[in-house]
Amino acid sequence: MEAVEGVNGNDDQLCGLWVELDNADCIFYEASTSPLHRDHIVLHEISHILLGHSTAAGTDPGADLGKLFTSIDPRTVRSVLGRANFSSPQEREAEQLATRIAEVAKLRPRTPETRAPELNRLDAALRGEGS
Repeated sequence: MEAVEGVNGNDDQLCGLWVELDNADCIFYEASTSPLHRDHIVLHEISHILLGHSTAAGTDPGADLGKLFTSIDPRTVRSVLGRANFSSPQEREAEQLATRIAEVAKLRPRTPETRAPELNRLDAALRGEGS
């Protein structure tokens, strides 16, 4: 799992990417995202792996991989799946599984210690916690 500049998620561009190599799986996510969004992107890409999704090597992932990943030998790439939108059944399936895993794991933003107590109470109330 690695943050990558140039995978920015803006305007239907990639915000996450799974690259299946001959001997490893690599997951990349947009470098400028929040920790919660990063976790969801990674879960989405892991969901593709768990669901057995793949695509033929050489399929356009929506980004110039040569510019993003200069250390990956293109001959070792077995498949590439990029997360930019949810127009395909595979993307929707991976998103549903990632969302379910996040719910079961109770992933949510961490509360900063420096935040005003009123905001902490509001956050708790919106999550159905507290009195």
